[in-house]
Amino acid sequence: MASADPADATVHAAPSGDLPIRRHSVSSSNFDIVKTYRDLLASDPDLTKPVAAIESLIVLLNSVPSTTVYETLDTVKMHSDRLKASVANPVPLTAGTDLFLQYLVSSLKQQDGSFDAVRQHLLRNGRLFAERAIDARVGVAEAGWRFVGEGKCVLTHGASRSVTGVLERASKALNAKFRVVYVRDETRPEESDLVVKKLRGMSIPVAEIPEAAVAHVMGLLRQVHMVFVGAEAVTQNGGIISRIGTYQIAQLASKAKIPFYVAVETHKFVRKFPLDQRDIGFKQDVLDFSTDATSKQPTDAVDYTPPELISNLVTENGVQLPGYVFEQLLDIYGSLNG
Repeated sequence: MASADPADATVHAAPSGDLPIRRHSVSSSNFDIVKTYRDLLASDPDLTKPVAAIESLIVLLNSVPSTTVYETLDTVKMHSDRLKASVANPVPLTAGTDLFLQYLVSSLKQQDGSFDAVRQHLLRNGRLFAERAIDARVGVAEAGWRFVGEGKCVLTHGASRSVTGVLERASKALNAKFRVVYVRDETRPEESDLVVKKLRGMSIPVAEIPEAAVAHVMGLLRQVHMVFVGAEAVTQNGGIISRIGTYQIAQLASKAKIPFYVAVETHKFVRKFPLDQRDIGFKQDVLDFSTDATSKQPTDAVDYTPPELISNLVTENGVQLPGYVFEQLLDIYGSLNG
């Protein structure tokens, strides 16, 4: 993430007097990082999970007093672990908390003077970094919309805000002269309805299909020119962890020789190297053998799509091959392992 390096975000920081630091008498043990994270997500629909995790840690540093570097790092690590343990899928939060910790370490190495001045610098520039990460979605849209093209047909599923941003930008540039095939998720019908409504509200013609029709539409009708999906996280080897069903869509796209693009912000890059579906790092009850007629599949399940099925990652830093992820993570985290 060369151009989105947290350390780089400090270059154009406001003067120290422009953003006063609020002090609160809250002990580390009493601070509720989980509630803070959930409140942030609920209050701002544009927040991604990694950025919400980063902003939660910024609130933590602003609320909990600390006097030493060790105490600060220990507090951030403890609450990061607590936050990740509170969710079924900790991978997106790991991306955010690891990135913020590296930013914190880098800032502490660069700053001279009193620890209080260092702490104020962290809080001030931490907010700037979080804002910059949120703005990355605009960069993804600018990098990706030209793939769409007039008269083309895009297949997508899920509710990725990055994908929606790409399609919205393409709609403005092409006067909505393209089509979208939307793969409906029957485990989340309300969400699917909202996505389709939003796309049609941009004057984009949308055809809804069930998951069972993907192969038919791709293979027999030849109606799809490309696939665009989002991701909860991008792994070190360039694969993605995303909504369940993404892996089979990628396999079908590969078989039909249809480009498979992932629209994703670089703050979702995570130091994780899964080998297959059994190695995503947390347990999912996708196979819940039961005789109970009311038993239901989980609505938040994800799967892993390996890099060989991905044509390109569309990021705020431009269009990249999957190998770009390893290079960027090495650039950011290499100093911690050296």
